[in-house]
Amino acid sequence: MKKIYGLIAAIAVIISIFSTSSFVSYASNKTADGIAIDGEYLITDNDGMHTRYVLIAKNISGKDLSVMAKFHAQKVDGNHIKSVTDGTAAVKNGQSFMLYGQFKNDDIEEAGGFSYEISSEETDSCMYDAIGLDVKTGTDSALTITGTNYSSEDVACVNVRSVFLKNGTPVAFDTVNIGDCAYSLRSGSSNTQDLGILVPEYDDYIVTYSVANEL
Repeated sequence: MKKIYGLIAAIAVIISIFSTSSFVSYASNKTADGIAIDGEYLITDNDGMHTRYVLIAKNISGKDLSVMAKFHAQKVDGNHIKSVTDGTAAVKNGQSFMLYGQFKNDDIEEAGGFSYEISSEETDSCMYDAIGLDVKTGTDSALTITGTNYSSEDVACVNVRSVFLKNGTPVAFDTVNIGDCAYSLRSGSSNTQDLGILVPEYDDYIVTYSVANEL
């Protein structure tokens, strides 16, 4: 069964920790109150040049949030050798979402683990309920993603993220923005993009999306 976490209210807890490389995260992580971590994946990109630390999280705070994360690659002694950031402007209460840190493999050759810090604050910019997201598997195995803005106002691009799995093991990560006018998805408009065009063979996927008021 395909998992579209952005659309399903009752979400099962997935694999808690998985690593596709020799790196293992031993570090203690700092997570903001009201954010639950349902999955942690270390995924090497198909180009062989990058590695992503992907979190699948859920907003259980009781309010809509904007969320920021800082990811650290570090030596065994805990010293950071590379840090990157990611975030989402609006996460609805009860919504699942993804955060990730992308690292160049050349920068993390001495890494013995990864850690992350998450912070959040309340927001009133969430437009999650205004967007319909349709996900289909195309003939070439890529996902065809169609986002529709059902609200009476323009919104920012819909950010869609996906983890692809084979036999329960993450094999790839991909992301795309759905918009129809610069960085916006206009009221009443739909737009379609392909996701996972270059990913290896997979048999399942997890999709989340987020969207805020137009900036």
